[in-house]
Order: sequence, then C-alpha cells, then structure tokens
Amino acid sequence: MKKSLFYFAAFLLALAMLINCSVKDAVDDLSETQKALDCANLMLDIDEKWDDQDRNCSEINADVARILDTCNDFIDAEQKTQLEFYAANCDATN
Repeated sequence: MKKSLFYFAAFLLALAMLINCSVKDAVDDLSETQKALDCANLMLDIDEKWDDQDRNCSEINADVARILDTCNDFIDAEQKTQLEFYAANCDATN
C-alpha cells in the first residue's frame, strides 16, 4: 500500500511540475506578445506625431529614445532607420 501511495504522490508531483512549466511558458509568450503590440502602437503614435503640422520635437525625440531603448527586439532595421530620421530631422522650428 505504501509503495502505491509513493508512486501516486510522485505522479502528482511530476504532473504539477509539468503544468507549472506549461503555464509559465504561456505567460512568457503572452508577455512577449503584449510587448510587441505595445511597440507597434508606439510606432503608430510616433508616425502620427511626425505627420502633425504642429509637431512637438521634444516629444518626438523622447519617444524615439524610448522606442529604441525598449523595443529594440521588436522593430526591424527599416523602422530603426525611420526613427533615426525622425530624430535627426526634427527641430524646434517645426
């Protein structure tokens, strides 16, 4: 009887560990997806700010720095080039 109880407890422990790992992987995947969506929204926002006739260059430069800092893994080379263009060509007279 004790032997079967030991095997049952070991099975439950293994099952709990497997479920915990699966949940952790799912949470990590959702977190990465949320970060990617946040970065996509930041890119849309900065595009709208750039297209605005009365653009605020200090905001744009701050947004560029934040996007390059936090979204480096989620943006491609073309988007990085676009952000660098925004930062280099935005001046206080616009």
